[in-house]
Amino acid sequence: MEIMRPRGLFEYLGILWRKKLLILLVTASVSTAIFLIIRRIPNVYESHALIVISNQGNGNNDPSLSSPPLSALTQRMTSQGNLAEIIRRYDLYPQPPGAVSNPDAAIERLRKAIKIDIKMRNYYPDAPESLTISYRYTDSVIAQRVVADLISIFDQTNSTIKQQATTELERFHAQIAEIEGQLQGLTPQRDQALLRSGSLNNTPAALRAQRLVATDSLGALGDKEFMLKRQIDEQKRQIAEQEKLISSTAPANRLAANSAYGVLLARRAEVEGQIKDLAGSATEKNPKMIQARSQLAAINQEIARLEAASGANSEGAANSASPEGRELRAMRRELQRLETELEITRRDLGRKKQGLNEMPEEPSNAETASATRLNEAKAEYDRLMGRYNWLMDKQDSLRKLTGDGGRSGEMFQLIDSPLAQSSPVGPNRLLLKLFGLGIALALGLFIASAQEIPRLFLIHNERDIEYYLGTPVLAVIPETLTPSQRARRRVLWGLRWITLAGFLGAVIPVLIIVFDRTQVFQILANR
Repeated sequence: MEIMRPRGLFEYLGILWRKKLLILLVTASVSTAIFLIIRRIPNVYESHALIVISNQGNGNNDPSLSSPPLSALTQRMTSQGNLAEIIRRYDLYPQPPGAVSNPDAAIERLRKAIKIDIKMRNYYPDAPESLTISYRYTDSVIAQRVVADLISIFDQTNSTIKQQATTELERFHAQIAEIEGQLQGLTPQRDQALLRSGSLNNTPAALRAQRLVATDSLGALGDKEFMLKRQIDEQKRQIAEQEKLISSTAPANRLAANSAYGVLLARRAEVEGQIKDLAGSATEKNPKMIQARSQLAAINQEIARLEAASGANSEGAANSASPEGRELRAMRRELQRLETELEITRRDLGRKKQGLNEMPEEPSNAETASATRLNEAKAEYDRLMGRYNWLMDKQDSLRKLTGDGGRSGEMFQLIDSPLAQSSPVGPNRLLLKLFGLGIALALGLFIASAQEIPRLFLIHNERDIEYYLGTPVLAVIPETLTPSQRARRRVLWGLRWITLAGFLGAVIPVLIIVFDRTQVFQILANR
């Protein structure tokens, strides 16, 4: 048949179930070989060391004390010469009998087995903070010794730095003693210079500068005094004009503000009107005319008295509520302020002139030369003192590097020493067995499928007949066997499976050789 009948999932599972014995035998055979290989994989032990990198040596700017970079030390540690010596010393990664010796392959295996983990600081400046070195091997004691040999490079670096620091410390001791002698010789001259230059007034340049500043101040104060005098004269002139204006308007304003004066003016106008009315109908002898004339005279007399009183007090009786009076008072206050400021300026000008007259004359050439020498001695003393302080700081840092406080002064401090661990870190045999069991089961399913795939295109039951022939099956006649035939069939079935089991058992050593040559599980165990 060229076309395979479509089948469902349960049919395929039924086919595999019919081949369960074959799948079981293949899985058992392959699993046995894989489990034997996993059992032969040796245990792996890990040894590690933790080194903290101190920054105490970074404060020295002396190139002779600069330690090699961490990258250079790790390269020296994993260099070919160092690793070859370690391999020779502990006979690492021995070659099988009859195999050609390959030192480069052993060195590469050792380099891959060494794990270096560098931890950086999480703050500025970014620099290495610690270093972890680990190594795995089948012997825990050898693993511990290999790590100890690897970290010995850092101990050698500490010793080298300590020797350099000791040499530099002796050199600094000599320089400090020399500078102390020079400072003792310059101390008297430096004290004299401090006494003479307690202030900057004794130097010729300072005196000239002070005279120049005083002269400029006198000129500025003189200009200010002249300006204030002009302003005061102008203010006095404006006040005089304001007083004249107030004097001319004061009486009228005063009378206008007087209510009695207004009543009298109104009464006078009224009486004058009555006189005009009486003049047309009565003579001067008329009693009403005489009475009106008498009232008009009395009113005029009272008005004259008020006008006379207002004119006599016009200079000192200016109305305080008038705008002219308020402006006059403001002008007089401004005049008083200007006069006060002028007085202060004159006093300040007098003090400046007195200070300029009392200022000392410029020193002579001999005094200037002496002061110059003292200043030079003081400058030299300050320079030597700065150098002395710098040397003292270097001396303190070098004392830390020499290890006076134990191992606290070392740049590379060993925190966790390498140990021979009693419990292995690998391989993970359970995981390897599960992986091997998966491989065996997949191989058994593959063999069973390969055996059943050709039979899928043949006719085996009524469904195949209906699909390929297109004819429904009316009845199925079962196979009928005699007892002897059934017994013979059972014997043949048993012999067939026994032969298959024996064959698969004989294949186990072959599978062991194949898996051992491919190194599949050894590679997985080392990861």
